[in-house]
Amino acid sequence: METLVILGLIIGLAGGMAVTNYYYKNRNQRQLKSQSVLLLEKIKQVCKLITVEGEFSEIFTHRDEKNLFFRLFQMEKKALLIVKAKVMIGFDLTRIHIEINTHNKQVSLSQFPEPEILSIDTDLEYYDIQKGIINKFSETDLTNLNKKSKDFIREKVETSHLIQIAKNQANDTVSLIRQLIESVGWKLVSEKVAVNVAEPNKISS
Repeated sequence: METLVILGLIIGLAGGMAVTNYYYKNRNQRQLKSQSVLLLEKIKQVCKLITVEGEFSEIFTHRDEKNLFFRLFQMEKKALLIVKAKVMIGFDLTRIHIEINTHNKQVSLSQFPEPEILSIDTDLEYYDIQKGIINKFSETDLTNLNKKSKDFIREKVETSHLIQIAKNQANDTVSLIRQLIESVGWKLVSEKVAVNVAEPNKISS
């Protein structure tokens, strides 16, 4: 009888320990999953900060010639413009690969994209317009001028220091993400953003 009682106590104790262990294990897993979701949201919020804004003011000259009567006459129209532009440079965040390993409490960032021109807002001031009686500026001409001015500014941006600033800011942001992750006991594995200036991706006008 005593043996059965002792055996029952041992089984009950073992069962209680198993239930307790299962409870805490599941609770820890839920906590890790909650942490991973929170970290993912925080990383995305921080990544949205990786943008660089620059302002440009450039003089742009447009020249268009039209030949008449088998090139016997040439009609020329010219325009001198002052192009003021606000340019936004950043990263396509949808291309960043974020992988979270709850078992090892590790976050991996990879496939960090090159910085690209996100937007170009231009304001044109027509400083000097010369046109002939026949060869006039049409609405289509003005639309083309706007497009050419954006292409002109884009070329200026690609040779400016803004691309490098965006890359440096991206590395600073990765360091900030690392501090955020390590503050909750996790580890970040990340590819460093290349510091050599490469040709940025382009957007359509």
